[in-house]
Amino acid sequence: MGLFGKKMDQKMADANAQAAAAMAAAQQQMGAMPGMDTPGMGGQDMAAMAAYSQKVNKIGQSGIEAPGVIHVIRVTGTPDISGATMTEFDVSIRPEGGDMYEATVEQSMLPFQMEGLSEGQAVVVKYDPDNPTAAILHSW
Repeated sequence: MGLFGKKMDQKMADANAQAAAAMAAAQQQMGAMPGMDTPGMGGQDMAAMAAYSQKVNKIGQSGIEAPGVIHVIRVTGTPDISGATMTEFDVSIRPEGGDMYEATVEQSMLPFQMEGLSEGQAVVVKYDPDNPTAAILHSW
């Protein structure tokens, strides 16, 4: 490798070191800000968001519809950038030809989606056939 290659290697190493220092400074600054203690935009846990998205996509594609009843509604998060808030619903699900069972549905809900939802209300859920307690509210 000639002189030009060594200079480029050094420039790349310097650029990588500067980028690493900038990332460390940004992470340190974010840790000092309220609500910014988890990685991701607006303090949102990006890994949890990805897992939730994967679960919802799977249920949306291969989930099985069943009647359900909401027993308890709990808001568990704060609004994200879209205005949606994570909410838990304790529900009873009665699959066709099966026994009723209890599940907790964790779902991101926009304010207009919460309108008209109440405890004791009948809903339609979609559940994962591979993991029946993994479910989403499908219609109400």
